[in-house]
Amino acid sequence: MANLIDEMESRIFAAQLARLSRLTGTSPDGDFIGEMYRLVKVRYIQELQKRKIRLRELDGARLDEVVSYIFYYHYFHTAHLPAQLVKKLEGDPSYRDLLVRDVAVYIVINEHLNVAKRSNTSEYSPEIAAFNMACSFSLYVLGSIKGEDRRMHGMNNLLKKALVTVKSVVGLLAAGNSCDAVILWRHLHELECVLTVLGGGDDDLFFRYVRHMEYLNMEGNPHADELNARLSEECKAYGVKERNAFVNYGWLLYVPGFREGMGKEYRLNFKDGLQKAAGLTARFVAYASASKILHPSAWVVAIRDDKFYKFTLFELQRSLANLVGEIKKYLAQYGGCSAKPAECANYAKNIDGYLNMIERNNRIVAVKYAGK
Repeated sequence: MANLIDEMESRIFAAQLARLSRLTGTSPDGDFIGEMYRLVKVRYIQELQKRKIRLRELDGARLDEVVSYIFYYHYFHTAHLPAQLVKKLEGDPSYRDLLVRDVAVYIVINEHLNVAKRSNTSEYSPEIAAFNMACSFSLYVLGSIKGEDRRMHGMNNLLKKALVTVKSVVGLLAAGNSCDAVILWRHLHELECVLTVLGGGDDDLFFRYVRHMEYLNMEGNPHADELNARLSEECKAYGVKERNAFVNYGWLLYVPGFREGMGKEYRLNFKDGLQKAAGLTARFVAYASASKILHPSAWVVAIRDDKFYKFTLFELQRSLANLVGEIKKYLAQYGGCSAKPAECANYAKNIDGYLNMIERNNRIVAVKYAGK
């Protein structure tokens, strides 16, 4: 029996080490990590005893968690070093002792003395899993697009960034950080508006947007004087007196009809500029609510966590639906450049099924939290 357990432990260790190597693109010395693992296990028990921590059954740190702590500790300290120096460190008794001590303490403090916030949900719960599934599938399809077209690559990167942000928002919800999730959704909505405007525009609008982004990175730029001069000329040409407003939203002047509507229908701000150009002003009330908690205020204390949770799930559903609409338009234009044409062809059908799952889950959430 002991041999079977040892064999299972060895196989799980090897699998976790291989997984972490894939994730980081590095291949550490497996013998070194294995030796550190055996030493950390002993030191971990000693640290628990020293702090008089008695664990309930199955409450101990898992094998994969211990390996991960060791792997990333070593990765942090050595990833930037030449291989010869890394090898030298791995044989240095002081470094080895430090690694074993630090990792054992990290595990005890983070896994057993950590006061975890109680969450309304979990990463395994259907309403969280469905969002992750929709995003993962979309990222998979977008990752299949290959080619040299600059707009194609630029829009691809922006769409991926938005999907990764959706996954980050649901990750915060799963961890019980609903207030933070609201704040991150606010950022996502701004990106959603940018993608909606760019998705409805042509190549010229996209490259105007890219060129305009240079104004956001002038500090320390060797071409700062040239950019400042260009900025002053553009502000003067369009009659814009607020320099910061132009830096943030001036690219919208190249959206058809925006320039003609300046000072009337449109302004260089979020509500009457970017959001209106995107056709999403109906979402401003939600955006304004999220803005109220961006800085610490009574809202953060007075509103229950489940309110933030429910608010975020429903606004996230609307945002993801819009993003999926933009991805469908993108694939209609660039799907022929996919290395997986069948996946692109079936994207609309498959993603709509995932969106339907999200809608069904949110109906349940609405019932569970009705009146709360």
